[in-house]
Amino acid sequence: MLKNIFNTILPDTSENVEGQALPPGTFGAIFARAGVGKTALLVQLAVAEMLRGKNILHISTQDPVDKVDLWYREVFQRLSQERKHTGISRTGDNLLHQRFIMTFETETFSVEKLQKRVNELISQEIFIPTVILIDDFNFEKVSEEALSGLKSFVNENNLVFWFTVRTHRDEPVEENRIPVRLVPVTGWFDLMIRLEPINERIFVRQVAGENDKDAFFLDPSTLLIRSEKTG
Repeated sequence: MLKNIFNTILPDTSENVEGQALPPGTFGAIFARAGVGKTALLVQLAVAEMLRGKNILHISTQDPVDKVDLWYREVFQRLSQERKHTGISRTGDNLLHQRFIMTFETETFSVEKLQKRVNELISQEIFIPTVILIDDFNFEKVSEEALSGLKSFVNENNLVFWFTVRTHRDEPVEENRIPVRLVPVTGWFDLMIRLEPINERIFVRQVAGENDKDAFFLDPSTLLIRSEKTG
């Protein structure tokens, strides 16, 4: 599954990149502690989808637009330099027209406001997203009713939703290394990815269903995703 999601930017793949990594109506989540690489992986996921021709709506509740934009430009630059990825080096800034950045203040953010803003973008034909990313989503402050409404919204609009979720170093975890406090919301996710720093690598692991758990990792020096095939 992870190879399918990131195959447009992994240097050891040459597969057909048509279509979409996840089907419409999907909720995906990236779990990790602060500073481990959630945003870096989220942006690479966005770039992988943009290379498939998908429109990305990136929502941040922490960083201003210019900082989010810088993340994308740095990822483009690193992919082009380190992997000599022809798709990245050829399209560069041209891909950015497939991405729209929206910010919310953490204190005033709500699922209802999010849906209203996205509906405005779509109805006014300002931007029609295919994939929506929310960086640093606090599920503990969202009701089951709101999540159910958001899931319906995603299905009705044929969207894919990705969230990053912050964990903490010493908090209790269940057998899949997901924090106990977040277990009640994991049923909403169709795919969960966990970042786990061990020694010199930050492993990218699918929660449940991943046969080779150490197949993918983030390079600590660049935070680009790599596979064991490329080292």
